[in-house]
Amino acid sequence: MDLTRVKLSSGISSLCFMARDEPPQSAPNIPTHFDGPGVDAGGPPPPGRRGLKTFSSLQNNRDYRYLFAGNLCGNGAQWLQLVTIGWLALGVSDSAFHSIMAVAVRALPTLLIGPWGGVLADRWDRRSLAMVTQIALALGALTFAVLVARDQVDTIWHVYAYTLITGVAHAVTQPARQALIANTVPRHDMANALALSAMSTTSMRLVGAGTAGVLLGFLDFHWNFFVEAGLYAGMVLLMIPMRTPFQEASTAGGASPLSNLGEGLSYVLKNRIILRLMVLNFARAAVFGPLLLLLPAYASGALDAGAGTGTAMIVVMGIGGTAASLAISTWGFFTRKGLVGLISLISGAGVIFALGLSPWAWLSVSVMIVMGLSQTNFIVSNQTLVQTIVPDTLRGRVSSVWNYEQGLIPLFAGVIGLIANVIGIAEAMVWFGGIALVMGLLFLLTFEDIRRLD
Repeated sequence: MDLTRVKLSSGISSLCFMARDEPPQSAPNIPTHFDGPGVDAGGPPPPGRRGLKTFSSLQNNRDYRYLFAGNLCGNGAQWLQLVTIGWLALGVSDSAFHSIMAVAVRALPTLLIGPWGGVLADRWDRRSLAMVTQIALALGALTFAVLVARDQVDTIWHVYAYTLITGVAHAVTQPARQALIANTVPRHDMANALALSAMSTTSMRLVGAGTAGVLLGFLDFHWNFFVEAGLYAGMVLLMIPMRTPFQEASTAGGASPLSNLGEGLSYVLKNRIILRLMVLNFARAAVFGPLLLLLPAYASGALDAGAGTGTAMIVVMGIGGTAASLAISTWGFFTRKGLVGLISLISGAGVIFALGLSPWAWLSVSVMIVMGLSQTNFIVSNQTLVQTIVPDTLRGRVSSVWNYEQGLIPLFAGVIGLIANVIGIAEAMVWFGGIALVMGLLFLLTFEDIRRLD
């Protein structure tokens, strides 16, 4: 354990990036705006609420305020855990490989059981499902904190086991948590609510990572897990008074879970608009997702720099993401949502390409603000379109497909890492960024129906 304490001042932030809301058939003529079915009839906002204000979804929706505050706790606990697990794994194993893999393995359950979490979110009450899983996460963190405090976590396999268990809980709860945003706000507040939700994730990445660093610097590992347990418990308490006034009664209970899963996948595959939005999101995961996992190798191999440069890149990206969230929640999108997503995918690919060519640390740090802007604009625009189009009775299952990209990010990063071992990290990023740019331009040219979505 003492070994890691010595290394904290030079590298704690380099690990803080790893962890972060129609018809069943597509029609030949696709409208540029979707109201979709749901409890809320949509329509224009009430008088005095035309045009988004920065915190309008919080000001006008009591239940979303509870959900937003709870998500702040949940996101803070998540980032706190991810930073702490990396350093705990390093202390136990004295291996950088295990330090990275102990965090990355958390994504495995998303690949295996993520879609079943969507089935549960459509069969059960989403609020109750989210509360149950947060209770499980709190109890797991509390138990692990006690084991660490008693020095009973003495092999890397204990760390892997805890990470996998929490990964299972997150895979189950994530579709419900995403669907709950649409269930706590009317349709005209959804873009604002999703923008603020993205801001909570970005801001808590910085706060959670910073809190983890302070606790590890002055106390010991087990205190981080006690705080993590307290944050999960806080989320549960905030969800007790919360209600879901815009959730429809479930229709999934009349069929088997396997039939529910097939229905959700069939909806995604047969609805051209939804399928293309999913393809774009998976492309975003391939372009944006691996970057943060590759930053240590990039900073040292391409820039001959240390953890300070990698940390600065993460911070600047966070600033860009937060600025984009505030801009969207205040003024809305700068053009049609579908076009925003396509442009953001291209600009993010351009950042990867530029990083591969950059010989200067100051340039690499500066360009990360564009990555933060691109990622947040893409996520909020894409999620808003998906959550607006999909029927509420299928929202959990469709959200689970959308979140499947979280499990794919480590795989994409692994492929790029293997290529980088052969040709070098800078060259790999140039090739990867160039391919992503071409792919983004092809999407822009061929996905006319997505370009027209608003």
